[in-house]
Amino acid sequence: MIVAAKAFGKIVLAPDLLVPGHRHEAGAPVDVAGVFTVQHQTDAQKLLRAVGERSLRSGLPKPLLAVLENERARLTGVKLAEAAIATYHTAALKEYRDVLPDAPERWAGSPSAVAFVRSLGFSDEWAGGRNPRREPFLDVEGPCSLPELHDYQKRIVVKVRAMLCNRHVNGNGRRGMISLPTGSGKTRVAVQAVVEAMHDGFGGGVLWVADRDELCEQAVDAWQQVWSCIGIERKRLTVYRMWGQEQPQLQPMSDFHVIVATIQKLGARRSKRLEAALFLTEFKQMSRAGHSNLVIFDEAHHTLAPSYTSVMAMLGLTRWQREDEPFLIGLTATPYRGHDDAETKRLASRYGKVRLDAGALARDEPTEVISELQQMRVLAHADHETIDGGEFSLSEDELKKMDAMHPAWLPSSMEDRIARDARRTKRIVDAYREFVPNKWPTLIFATSVEHAQTVAALLNSEGFSARAVSGGTETSVRRDIVERFRAGQIDVLVNYGVFREGFDAPKTRAIIVARPVYSPNLYFQMIGRGLRGPKNGGNDHCLIVNVRDNIDNFDKALAFDDLDWLWA
Repeated sequence: MIVAAKAFGKIVLAPDLLVPGHRHEAGAPVDVAGVFTVQHQTDAQKLLRAVGERSLRSGLPKPLLAVLENERARLTGVKLAEAAIATYHTAALKEYRDVLPDAPERWAGSPSAVAFVRSLGFSDEWAGGRNPRREPFLDVEGPCSLPELHDYQKRIVVKVRAMLCNRHVNGNGRRGMISLPTGSGKTRVAVQAVVEAMHDGFGGGVLWVADRDELCEQAVDAWQQVWSCIGIERKRLTVYRMWGQEQPQLQPMSDFHVIVATIQKLGARRSKRLEAALFLTEFKQMSRAGHSNLVIFDEAHHTLAPSYTSVMAMLGLTRWQREDEPFLIGLTATPYRGHDDAETKRLASRYGKVRLDAGALARDEPTEVISELQQMRVLAHADHETIDGGEFSLSEDELKKMDAMHPAWLPSSMEDRIARDARRTKRIVDAYREFVPNKWPTLIFATSVEHAQTVAALLNSEGFSARAVSGGTETSVRRDIVERFRAGQIDVLVNYGVFREGFDAPKTRAIIVARPVYSPNLYFQMIGRGLRGPKNGGNDHCLIVNVRDNIDNFDKALAFDDLDWLWA
């Protein structure tokens, strides 16, 4: 139970609630009894006061505690609280709500949650985010100024405009793919090409499909920026949001319109039959009635999945191309399906076997494309370090599972064993301290959720500002962490299962790949987060640190083994 009293207008703690073992800040206000005022405590001290050392300990992952206590003879209550904040960020109070007297039932920024966190001395963000609904559409006026496209981007724009305005024939000329490495401007190219085609007379609706909210919002931002700068004079572009809770009206409100949707929203016709199915059917019927509609799939390498195939069929896009089908463009940084040639051919066929980026650069071979873009300073040069990981063996059961798995992934049981290797985890933290200069924005790819939490807590305990992020992190909390990272308030993001795609922080200067990765595509998605060059708002160089694990009965090479050309 929290005991407090008011003295001279300030909340003060009773002497028995002072943080044990903590040397209070010199000169900080205290009452006549020498009691430290709440507003001069750190968030960790406040969390310890509110939750208590025993409850803090029980709410932290056991592997994290094992590593932290292996590093220190005694893990103080303040250190436990700091570890909880590194693990849960501002959601820590909500995580420990069961041991907090009078904790609210509803968080998400509710009035009761705000009042509650304030009573404990925390800022309002600890009450959670409301995730307010965005407007279902926005109107964009134009024009203004926009940085000029690179020459290779201009060449791609010419091809897209020609396709949309039926000025060339590739098969039936209605499908194509744009493949450019992460950081080289796929979204900008696609949006500008379509807007310029609208100037040429293309007048159909655009359906932009992605698989995550973050990618959708990035697309909305791109359409807003490009139309504002080079849109048709005195014409309005309406951009509809169709993901999460958003559902646009089926009838467009302007001559020029874009619907940005998640595949999950479009594929939800079993549970929300009218919304998704009617929309997809109408879009297809408009195309067959002569409207030159366009469908763009972001991260097109995912589109062989059944969920995409079903939605494409609803749109009239099947393996048999038709003259009255919508135009189709796929955007991807990874046009190859791992080591599976058959899958790669299927993906190419889905987009008419047409590469709209072919010939945009001097060579089309992926390694030479990256080298050329590095020379142009569009992509950053990669500096490279390798550290030893651990020695492991797959069990017979795990080996059987591997036979049926994509080569990019180890069984989760194997990943858990790797993640719980305390010596390996310590090497990762030591590598960050040794190789990464102070305050460099750094992204670490961990081996499991608990591993991400452990690495973040260890870095925090050594004075670095680090946070753990995973698919289970609340959307509002994740958004806050990313914004603080971009603003330089957080040095390190340690993530598991997120940030491979759709994560945009151009100033990222170091990447630590702390999980075994065997797929070149997956690996490039990871390190691509730091390879944006100075001409695209990034850095000249990015440090890549790889952890070399040895799994003695698994003969696949780690993805980075064949990349000497990248850091040479």
